[in-house]
Amino acid sequence: FCALPPLWIQGRDKMAQQSRIQYLCVGNLEGVIVASENVNPEEQDDEKLAKACSRICKRGLHLKAGENILESKGVKYMAKLSKKIDNFPAVFICVTKSESLSPKLVLRDFVSLFWKTVTSESDFTSAQESSLTRKCQPVFKEVLKKHGRDKVAETNAKLKVIKNQMAQNVEQQLDNMENLEMTEQKANDLDEDAKKFKDTSISLKWKMCWQNAKWTIILVTTIVVILAVIITIAVCMTDPAACKSSDDNGDNNN
Repeated sequence: FCALPPLWIQGRDKMAQQSRIQYLCVGNLEGVIVASENVNPEEQDDEKLAKACSRICKRGLHLKAGENILESKGVKYMAKLSKKIDNFPAVFICVTKSESLSPKLVLRDFVSLFWKTVTSESDFTSAQESSLTRKCQPVFKEVLKKHGRDKVAETNAKLKVIKNQMAQNVEQQLDNMENLEMTEQKANDLDEDAKKFKDTSISLKWKMCWQNAKWTIILVTTIVVILAVIITIAVCMTDPAACKSSDDNGDNNN
């Protein structure tokens, strides 16, 4: 088989990983595979697939009308006989393991795209083994693009991602609400502590004011007594007679 162009190999890597299609080929009733595409050659034996498809092509005229599905060890060989060229009918084969792949749609598009690409009767009738593979790369690419992806599985995967994201968002919202409640509780506690601190401050203020007033009264009284004593002593020292007279008057009164 001819080697595939490097650009096609690079461009199909991602598509091959998710493709439901394993192998595409076109052959004639002599069993010659004129064009083929092994979607993921690292995981599939290209030679075995080609031999199996070659045997199907040789049975081409015995295929029933419409699409035929031949199964072997869990692999489905979906084949269709195209009689566009009466003398050299072409057999189109799509190999898959997917249960969701519609053979009718795949083979219809495969046949239509092939004959749009291979427009000359001589191109097909004179084709040798794999001689049309390079020319049919756009055909394979389009079929893989349209039918290779499992859109249902992809949609389910996207829904699962969205569901998980929504669950995470709900969980985050619950966490935020819990944090908000904790913050609100802390704010209430702080407000209560602030009120207690204010009440304590006022009480302490009045207590300190009363203590200051008490000490002020004591101090003033002490100063007055001291002054009175000093004044009395001073008077007695300057005028002893007056001081003695004052004492005598006190004794007489007694």
